[in-house]
Amino acid sequence: MGKTTDENFRKLNDAKKYDDAELDGMIDREFSAALDRMMTEKGISTTELVKRTSLSKAYINKLRSPSRKDDKPSRAAVIDLALGLDASLEETDLLLKRARYQELYTRDKAESVIIFGMLKKMSGSEIRELLAEKGFLDKLFPEKQEKTKK
Repeated sequence: MGKTTDENFRKLNDAKKYDDAELDGMIDREFSAALDRMMTEKGISTTELVKRTSLSKAYINKLRSPSRKDDKPSRAAVIDLALGLDASLEETDLLLKRARYQELYTRDKAESVIIFGMLKKMSGSEIRELLAEKGFLDKLFPEKQEKTKK
């Protein structure tokens, strides 16, 4: 476990009541709000995000709607959105956590390519090119080809 996780675990163990624990670094799990905020901060419209990802406008709008909490994007969709937003590694991991997935994983070949690109400050489109070059793009986002054929 990480340092904050270890400290929070200790605080929970030592607390008599939950509210006494004073936990640090709590994760807000609202994916819709995080996605909407990130799009606004980066100045990327839904239409632009559709062009940059393999996702439809209707699906992105559905994910942005806080009233539809039952809609959980796939892990691949979250990563697709992050690349479309030119998100940093920290922003990508935040989106993944809020969608209730584990952070990008260095032992997964495709995800290690994404991590490399983000650490090198490559754009999402540059990371997609690197994924394609390494033969991972179609495996990671198989629906991309279907979208471009239409």
